[in-house]
Amino acid sequence: MMRCLATAACALLLAAPVFAQSADSPDMTIARAGSQASDKGPAAYFTGSARIDPLFPVRPPMDTSGAHVTFEPGARSAWHTHPAGQVLIVTAGAGRVQRWGGPVKEIRPGDVVWTPPGVKHWHGAAPTTAMTHIAIQDTVNGKNVEWMEKVSDEQYGKEKPMMTPALENYTQDLVLGELWQRPGLSPRDRSIVTLSVLVAKNQVLDLPFYLNRALDSGVKPGEIAELITHLAFYSGWANATAADSILHTVLVQRKIDPAQLAPAKPALLALDEKAEAARAQGVEQNFGQTAPGVVQYTTDALFRGLWLRPGLAPRDRSLVTVSALVANGQAAQVTYHLNRAMDNGLLESQAAEALTQLAFYAGWPNVFSAMPVFKDVFAKRKE
Repeated sequence: MMRCLATAACALLLAAPVFAQSADSPDMTIARAGSQASDKGPAAYFTGSARIDPLFPVRPPMDTSGAHVTFEPGARSAWHTHPAGQVLIVTAGAGRVQRWGGPVKEIRPGDVVWTPPGVKHWHGAAPTTAMTHIAIQDTVNGKNVEWMEKVSDEQYGKEKPMMTPALENYTQDLVLGELWQRPGLSPRDRSIVTLSVLVAKNQVLDLPFYLNRALDSGVKPGEIAELITHLAFYSGWANATAADSILHTVLVQRKIDPAQLAPAKPALLALDEKAEAARAQGVEQNFGQTAPGVVQYTTDALFRGLWLRPGLAPRDRSLVTVSALVANGQAAQVTYHLNRAMDNGLLESQAAEALTQLAFYAGWPNVFSAMPVFKDVFAKRKE
């Protein structure tokens, strides 16, 4: 069989025409990365900030051109059509696309969007996450796009502006703009801190927005489920069940398979028996006669169960706990858990920046009450 295939291949090679290339034939060209100037998306055709990096222009006999387009959070194109259609290849972030009369659809890295010729549509970033795509389209009679009216906030799906102008300004510019861009803590960690506050304080109104932001920032669905489970013990069962209901809605909207969530009874992480024995002994001596049930469940359910679940890294689980304690004004319990967080890999600089995030989401008084404890822990760990 292989011999037959080889013979057939040789026959095809012998039969194939030989193309001669003269010395004056056009050579290949390579447009090096960064060699072509970027353009800002014109305000007449874009809402928000968009950057256009050309990839290749029309070169006869080809009528096709391509560009790399990056939309900042909330940015989008105006409504438009393409005479020969368009292909979008999403390469980073999270975005939205809509054809006229149809629903707004979410697009993510790896998605390929084909818009047929003449179909009115728009595309852009998600409200909280930037999006980059490659756009490829043909030119017909010298044109590759027909621009139309801008996409309204209602069409885009953006929430209505706040009633209080100053609060809207602080929210957009200071909190979502400046705070979330600070380099001391990753967007993923900021999401963990923020979700911990919202769940701990049962602030469910803002949960959908920040759950989506967390997922866009790299927090896995299973990690969010574990965060909520963890906070059932540290902020109360009702707070966790309220958050669980909202998480369910968000995951359904994003078509996330529940199989991505951690099982109810996974194999637990290894226990540091020596450290746990010392902790348990201290609690038993202090409170064993006062509330033996609390002492029992603290050991069995929390430190020999919850804290060993693998769905959330020990460092992140500690960050969740510290954030919830600060948010609820429980500064007296911060010392043990902040030390545990730093033993689990949280850096001092990250802990300090977490306080900055907490100031906005848990309030300045709670953070100022916790700062002396953080200061003391930092100092003693350097001794």
